[in-house]
Amino acid sequence: MVLSIRWSKKYPERTAEADFRYSNSERGFIIGTICAIFRPSQFTPRPGRKRKKCWRPKMSKKDIWEALFIHIQFMKDLYPQSDGRLCRYCHKSWTYITRKVQRYPKIRKKRGSPHPTNFTIDRFEAEFTYLPGNIIFCCYACNDRKHDSTPNDWKNFLRVANEKT
Repeated sequence: MVLSIRWSKKYPERTAEADFRYSNSERGFIIGTICAIFRPSQFTPRPGRKRKKCWRPKMSKKDIWEALFIHIQFMKDLYPQSDGRLCRYCHKSWTYITRKVQRYPKIRKKRGSPHPTNFTIDRFEAEFTYLPGNIIFCCYACNDRKHDSTPNDWKNFLRVANEKT
């Protein structure tokens, strides 16, 4: 047996199980979400890519962690009986649920849509990048509903709703 075989290749099931446990923990899920914002592939548009614009964050990972802790404290003050890990929009508790992924042999598998109550980081105003004051910690369902709308769109929606009544 060759000694240079990596442990993860030698024991793929154990590696996958360890990755799965870490990815479903609060720390692992949040680190993965924050790191996804900083991936170089997020900054360069590729042919066939759905998004028109790529956003380079104007704040560090440490700044995002600090903003998250401020959000948690704010939500604890708003809802003293909670742990503060609540969506800013719907005020429901968020989750950290992932699916198992096969590591070796490397086969690309579609992961499916994320769980609706999973933690995400939203840009409040979609036309600006991730910067202090423009990030909101919310659940995937609220982030997806907001999608590409802008604050001006929201004002128009409210205006039309008020005109109907």
